[in-house]
Amino acid sequence: MIKRSFVLLALVALSAVPVRAQGLEFSGGVNVSTLSGDGITEAARNLGMNIAVGIVIPVGPIGVNLGGAFSQKGAEGAFGNVTETVDLSYIELPFHARLPLIGAGPLRLNVVLGPTLGINTGCEISSDIEAARDCGDLGGIAVRKLEWSGTGGLGLSFRVGGLAYAGVDLKYTIGLTDVEDTALFDTYKNRAFTLQGHFGFDVF
Repeated sequence: MIKRSFVLLALVALSAVPVRAQGLEFSGGVNVSTLSGDGITEAARNLGMNIAVGIVIPVGPIGVNLGGAFSQKGAEGAFGNVTETVDLSYIELPFHARLPLIGAGPLRLNVVLGPTLGINTGCEISSDIEAARDCGDLGGIAVRKLEWSGTGGLGLSFRVGGLAYAGVDLKYTIGLTDVEDTALFDTYKNRAFTLQGHFGFDVF
């Protein structure tokens, strides 16, 4: 499933690159995610990876970030003496704006804001006493294929030579769409902190 997700990520990113772009950017890091909803009271956070490739298009002082990411989300929860884990994976298509906040020499602190469209590529549920099973194999569970979310955070970037740059981003993403409509996931939404480093270079 991960191999298929990487292929989709590459195709999405390549199809999104315009003739002129300021930066071609690669990033990678971790998601610290959970699920929130009416029936969730003590869900623990789940660790997953987040890797992305994209472009940064200049629009005046603002940079518009487009591309694609492979993102793992989910949550853990205790039911009696058993701990269950929900693992969700997505291809995410961000439309994020980077607004410069503070700049000093080669350093720049940016605010990152914008919507994200997620395409679900997998859902598995496992526990301490049972191996992982696909959500589709469990009766009554049908995860939404498309998910809208909103992202906000801060990013620090600095120049590395004349055309290259690097930095780190800390973002928080809140789901705007329910993960699923059935009784198990009713009104449940994804929540995730993402910490990732990025590296890019200017292309014209």
